[in-house]
Amino acid sequence: MNFGKKLFEVRNAAKISRAQLVELLGQKGFDVKTYTISKWETGVSKPTIEVFLAICDICRVDDIRLAFTDKRHLRLFDLPVSAGLGNYLESSDYKMIEVDGTVPYTADYAITVSGDSMMPRFVDKQIIFIHGQPTLEEGEIGIFSLNNEAYFKKLEKGHLVSLNPAYPPIPIRDYDDLIVFGKVVG
Repeated sequence: MNFGKKLFEVRNAAKISRAQLVELLGQKGFDVKTYTISKWETGVSKPTIEVFLAICDICRVDDIRLAFTDKRHLRLFDLPVSAGLGNYLESSDYKMIEVDGTVPYTADYAITVSGDSMMPRFVDKQIIFIHGQPTLEEGEIGIFSLNNEAYFKKLEKGHLVSLNPAYPPIPIRDYDDLIVFGKVVG
């Protein structure tokens, strides 16, 4: 993957438009036009190292190597997401896999889907990538532990929901123990 395409992905992952990036770079003392960012992202030209570092700061890129290199390693947990106890992510049962630039730089680890409850978007035995975080917004898809059972579901108001309509929503009651492991990012 080339630098321009990666820059485009980093900016989009941060949910920052080109116009917003121009404004934010201006606040840091850089006079950049929207068409210049377009040239960077299409590979016509590249920003200076100072502007590049400012973009990384604006887009909250913590590790520039992860965001702008094509290869990196992530943990792939052995236990499929829909089985086992909720503490499976704390185990040492994983292997390291090499991933390329097509995997979002926000991914912290990977797991394997088990079953068809999230079809058609996610299929059995598919590897999905997770950004570890303790909370999710309604409508986001993530990895959960509900009363020590692991789930790969969409969070809706008071429920964990499958994308496959053949599966009923799982209610989250006030007395339930719900833990969010992270958000599915790829």
